[in-house]
Amino acid sequence: MIPVKDVMNTKVITFDQDLGVGEVADRLARAHITGAPVTDPEGHVVGIVSEVDVFTKKGKKVSDIMSRHVISIGEETGIEEAARLLADQRIRRLPVMAQGRMVGLISRSDILEFFANSHWTCQACGQGYRGLEAPSSCDFCSGVEFRLERGALAPGS
Repeated sequence: MIPVKDVMNTKVITFDQDLGVGEVADRLARAHITGAPVTDPEGHVVGIVSEVDVFTKKGKKVSDIMSRHVISIGEETGIEEAARLLADQRIRRLPVMAQGRMVGLISRSDILEFFANSHWTCQACGQGYRGLEAPSSCDFCSGVEFRLERGALAPGS
């Protein structure tokens, strides 16, 4: 299992709940991101604000438009579980928490990048596999030992 702490982004843009909506729109656009966590003065995650919130909800401050229902995960959560949660809940990002504080963020694009740039290699025959987790056995030699490698795998694999 690959924990999300090995893949997550630790340089997370956050917003104060009293920030103006126009400033949020500007920062999201400049950073080329679709949303970010909202934190209180103690650094606790109190919401998530997205570009959809900015242009569909009425309000002057982040606290007026943010989504208050925050789904988060722990840093030891497996990347496959995080991917499933993102897909099942139809959300784009998950704050990663440790001891009540946000230590990072994992997004659908982080997981896609991991998938695109990583592969599992069978230690018995060298066959490569794409996936968020190691296969249970090799289709070619039935080997069960795999090593995670970063880098190119033949197209279509």
